[in-house]
Amino acid sequence: MEWQTTPYTLPLALAVLIATVGAVIAWRQRKGRVEIWAMGVQISLALWSLFTLLTVSTVSLFWKRLWFALFLPTIPLLVVTTCLFTAHFVGRRDWLTRPRVIALLAFPVVTLALTLTDGIHGLFLVDAGVDRSGSFAELTYEFGIGVYAMAVISYAVAVGYNALLARRMLRSRNVYRQISAVISVSTLAIGVVTVLSVTKLSPFPHFMLVPFVYLVVGVVLLLGTGSVTFVRMVPIDRVLAVVGSRFDSTVPLARDFVLEAVDNGIIVVDDEDRIVDVNSTAKRMLGLDQPVGQHLAAVVRPEWVLECGEVGPVLDGDEPVHELDDEAWVETPDGERCYQVTISALSEEEKARAHVILLHDITDRKRRAEQLQEQKETLRSQKQQLEHQNERLDQFAGIVSHDLRNPLNVTSGYLELFDARIEGDDDTVEVDAETVRELERATDRMEDIIDDALTLAREGKAVTETETVHLADTAEIAWETVDTADAVLRVDTDTVIEADRGRVRTIFENLFRNAVEHGSTSPNSQTRQDAVEHGSTGNQNSERSGDAVEHGSTSPDSQVRQDAVEHGREDVTVTVGALDRDGTTGFFVADDGLGIPDERKDEVLDHGFTTSDDGTGFGLAIVEDAANAHGWAVSVTDSEPGGARFEFSGVDHPDDGSSIGNTLDSEHESSPRLQADNRPANED
Repeated sequence: MEWQTTPYTLPLALAVLIATVGAVIAWRQRKGRVEIWAMGVQISLALWSLFTLLTVSTVSLFWKRLWFALFLPTIPLLVVTTCLFTAHFVGRRDWLTRPRVIALLAFPVVTLALTLTDGIHGLFLVDAGVDRSGSFAELTYEFGIGVYAMAVISYAVAVGYNALLARRMLRSRNVYRQISAVISVSTLAIGVVTVLSVTKLSPFPHFMLVPFVYLVVGVVLLLGTGSVTFVRMVPIDRVLAVVGSRFDSTVPLARDFVLEAVDNGIIVVDDEDRIVDVNSTAKRMLGLDQPVGQHLAAVVRPEWVLECGEVGPVLDGDEPVHELDDEAWVETPDGERCYQVTISALSEEEKARAHVILLHDITDRKRRAEQLQEQKETLRSQKQQLEHQNERLDQFAGIVSHDLRNPLNVTSGYLELFDARIEGDDDTVEVDAETVRELERATDRMEDIIDDALTLAREGKAVTETETVHLADTAEIAWETVDTADAVLRVDTDTVIEADRGRVRTIFENLFRNAVEHGSTSPNSQTRQDAVEHGSTGNQNSERSGDAVEHGSTSPDSQVRQDAVEHGREDVTVTVGALDRDGTTGFFVADDGLGIPDERKDEVLDHGFTTSDDGTGFGLAIVEDAANAHGWAVSVTDSEPGGARFEFSGVDHPDDGSSIGNTLDSEHESSPRLQADNRPANED
C-alpha cells in the first residue's frame, strides 16, 4: 500500500484526536445512557475523520475506494447516535421503543453492506477514478442514487433531533439552556456543512468539511459539556431576544421570578436523575452552589441527611427518583432542618422522564409538635405521679387504720390494765418482765410500721436526678449495713449504671435482708411457703446510718435479730450480677435458699403481702417502688441453685459507653468480692 502526504493530513489527524479524547471523556464520566450515546457520537466523528484521512493518504484506486466505502456508513452512524443521544438528553427515551431503535441501528449497517458491494451494483459511486495531475493523487467520482437516498433519510432524522434540541433550549432555564444551545448549534453546524459536501459546493473533497468544522465545534462541545463556567458565558438569552419577539425573555423572566419568590425549594431532575433546574431557595436549604447538570446523589452528601424515610434511598442514588411524600432531617448551614419532601412527575405525559422535588421547611412545625408532645408527656407524668401519690395516701391510711391498730390495741390494753390496778393514793403499779417485753415488741412494731410507711412513700416518688452508680461498690456498702451473720455476698459485675444512688442502695438492703432472713434451707425453716418475704425491712440508708439493722436494734438481745436467725441460715450466699440476654440489660440479685413458690411469685411484690404475723409486707414492695421510680421493670424468678432471683431490666447506662454487656451474667463463675464476718457488720 502506497501512502502520500496531503495538506489535509494534519487537520484530519487532529480531528481524529479531538473526537477520540471526547469519546474517552464521555466514557469516564458516564452515569447513564446520555453519556454512552454521547460517546457514540464522538466515535462516529472519529471514524468519519479517520476514514477520510485514509482515503486521501493512499494512492491506488483500490485502497481509496475501500476506505471511502468504509467512510460513507459513518454518515448514518453519526446521525443515528446523535438521534439516540438527543432522545435521552431531552428526556424522550420513552420514544425509543425496541423496533425504533432496531430500525435506527439498521440504517448504518445496511449502508455499510451496500457500500462494500458497490463494485457490483454501483449505487453509491459512479465513474470512480484517480486524478494524478495535482501534487497528490485524488479520488474522483460522481454520487450515485444510493448517496442521495442515504442523505434524504439522514436529513429527515437530523431535522427531528435538531427540533428536539431547539425545543429543549427554548424551554430550559439557567445553565441547562446554555448547554442545550451549545449542543443544538453544534449539531446544526455539522448538518449544514454536509449539505455543501453533498451538493459539491464544498471547497474540500470527500465530506472533508465536517472534520474541519469539528476542529472548532469539537472543542466547543468539550468545553460546553465539561465546564459550567464556559457554558455560563454563552449569551443565549440575549441572542434569542435579538432574533425576535417570539423568543422574548418575558416568559422565562416571569417563571424565574415565580420560582425565586416562593418559599419552597424546587428541584427539577430529568430521567437520569440529573438536576436540570433549581431555585435559590433550594440552594439555600441544602447549601448548594452550582448543582445544575449534576446527579442528585452527587450533590446531596450522605452526611447531610440525619433522618429520612423513603426519600433516603433516592438521595443516596440507590433508587431512581420516583413519586413520594416523606420527611427528612438535614444538616444545613442554618443548622438542623426538617423538610417535607414531595416528589412528583412534572406532568402525566412526562411521568417517566422528569420529576420535580418540592422542599417545604416544616422545622418550626415539627419543633412545636415535639414541644407539645413533651408537654403532654409531662402532664401524663404529673398525672401518674398524682395518682401514685393518691395511692400512697390510701396505703398510708390503711397502715394507720389497720396495721398500727394491733400494736396500739396491745399498748392501750396494758395501759388500761395498769390504770385499773392503781389503788388508793399509790400511783405506781407492778409490771412483770414479760409484760414489759410485750410492750417493747408492740412499740418496736409501731416504729417498724412507721419507718416502712415513710420509706414506701419516699421510694415511690419518681427519680428526677441521677448519677453514675457502681453496682459493686453500692452493693458492698448496702451489705455492710445489714445484719448478715455468716452469709456471703458475691458480686459478679463491675458495671456502671445511671440511677439514684440512695434508692439503689435501698433496693440492695431490702433484698439482702430478705435473702438472709428468709432464704433458709435449714431444718428450722417453717416451710417453703415461709421462704418468701416476711416483714419489716426498714430504711437503712444514710438517713438512719446508726440503725444499720432491721427494727432499729443491733444488740444480741434484739427480738428482730432472733427472728432473722430463726428463719434464715447463716451461710446463705447472695449474688449480684449483670443481665445481658435477648437484648435485655440490667442487673439481678439472687440467693441459694429455698426460693419462692411459683404461685407466689406474682404477688410477693404486692404492698402488704407477707406470710408472717409480724411482717408489714412492705419490704419487697419498697424494692419494686424504687425500681419503678427509675422506670425499671422487676421480675421474680429462680436462681440456678433454686433460690430466689430478682431481675431488674430497662436500666440506663452513662454516656461514657459503659455497658452491662461487658460484665458477667453468672452466679457462680467468679470469686466472692466480699464475705461477711461471723458477727453483724455494724456490731462493735
